[in-house]
Amino acid sequence: MRSKLLFLCALFVCTALTCGALRADGVVPVTNGSFDAHGIFTQACVSGCQFNTGPIPGWTLSGVGGSFLPDPTQFNLPLPGAGIVAFSNGGTISQDLGIGVQTNSTYTLNVDIGHRLNYSSTTYAIALDDGSSTLCSTPLISDNLINPGTFAGVTLTCTIGSSVAPGDLTIVLTSGGNQIDFDNVSLSVATPEPSAIVLMIVGLGFVALLWKHSSRKGALQSGAC
Repeated sequence: MRSKLLFLCALFVCTALTCGALRADGVVPVTNGSFDAHGIFTQACVSGCQFNTGPIPGWTLSGVGGSFLPDPTQFNLPLPGAGIVAFSNGGTISQDLGIGVQTNSTYTLNVDIGHRLNYSSTTYAIALDDGSSTLCSTPLISDNLINPGTFAGVTLTCTIGSSVAPGDLTIVLTSGGNQIDFDNVSLSVATPEPSAIVLMIVGLGFVALLWKHSSRKGALQSGAC
């Protein structure tokens, strides 16, 4: 009974140590993820907001979009940071991160999506690309799910297998028609620790030796009887 208890304890410790080392989380740098860096505001609203039609530092625009400093007629203020967001009117805002996609990993993309007070509903999507290929994407989602005048956090989780096509990891933010506003883009990745496999082998070997010792001792005791 004592040997069996010792065996179970060893198995538990081995499993706990291995599982704890299986993944290492890291932050993937995103340039100007808060969109607080911007060009000169070239246009102003009657109500007081300011905006431009790009470029957005660190990002590539497709269609009409740019940097936007809202006023209370568009969003409930104050907004986080410097209060500046990116907007897209039916196009995309993307960033090539300049790194390859890691195999056997899980990426988590977080983006704050804004629903303007004074605009009719539209749709949006966020995605991670591998060069020109889409790794994973949300469908087009209605911003009616977001309270008007506020931002809501949206998360996309993308699990990568053992092989990927060559290409740079790219963030793509899409507006489906009317204006969608984006803020606070962040990306993290979880990858297996190289030492996890070694630790697992050592742990399982220890458990096997303990089991063998326990079985041999039980056989000797049976023979003595």
